[in-house]
Amino acid sequence: MRILIPTAGEEAACEIAEYTMEVAKRMGADVIVLHILRDGETDEDGIQSCLVFTNAANKLGVSVSSRIGGGEVVKAILRVAQEDNADIILMGASRGSLVENWLSADVMGQGNVPVLVIPHCFRRLRNQ
Repeated sequence: MRILIPTAGEEAACEIAEYTMEVAKRMGADVIVLHILRDGETDEDGIQSCLVFTNAANKLGVSVSSRIGGGEVVKAILRVAQEDNADIILMGASRGSLVENWLSADVMGQGNVPVLVIPHCFRRLRNQ
C-alpha cells in the first residue's frame, strides 16, 4: 500500500506528521511526501517540509520518500498520486481558507484516489 501526503509547509507538516505516520505504520504502507513549491519558496523550503515527515517516519520505522515539484497544486497532487500508484491521499486542512475551501475538495472531486482530510486543529486537540 502507498500513501501520498501533500504538505503545505513546515508548520502545517508539524500538525499532522506524527498522526499520518501512525496511520501508515498500522496499514503497513509506504509513504510519499509531496511538497509543491509556491511563489517565493526554494527547494530548501520544500526539503524542510518533507523532513518533518521523514523524521516522524524514521521514529516508527515507516518507509518514506520525498518529492518536491512545482506547478498548479491540485494537478500536481493528482499527477503524483497517479505516477506513484498511491492508494490513498492523506492531507491536512490548513488554517488558511485557500486549503479549507477548495484544495482538499478539488483533490477529492477530480481524482480517482480516496482522500482523507485531517483537520488543522488535530494536534492541539490530541494534546489536551
